Amino acid sequence: MKIAIPVANTQGLNASLADSIGRADYFAIVELDDTSIEFIANPARQEGSGAGIKAVQTVANAKVKSVVVPRLGMKAIQALKDANISSLEFTGTTLQSAIDAFRAGQLKDFPPEGCGNKH
Repeated sequence: MKIAIPVANTQGLNASLADSIGRADYFAIVELDDTSIEFIANPARQEGSGAGIKAVQTVANAKVKSVVVPRLGMKAIQALKDANISSLEFTGTTLQSAIDAFRAGQLKDFPPEGCGNKH
């Protein structure tokens, strides 16, 4: 199973997590079966608006089943839902901690209204 985690750099399991899906520099695409990681650039990060929805297209193309992220807006949540990708909230600091929390079942789904922050 593959998951996507927005990150600020490509420093392996020590990669710093990004604040949101739309403005992340990269996505870590993690294959949980063997913990292999592929870093892909986020082409939406410089968009003026709609970055979250465009970022969802990128992770959907990577065939992920879940996105682990600290913030999501309503439109991005709906776009993930439409792509059959679950959205899970996590506010840690490293890629390793996000993977560990996912595996431990410690993450909660985002509510449909998102995190309430402006994106």
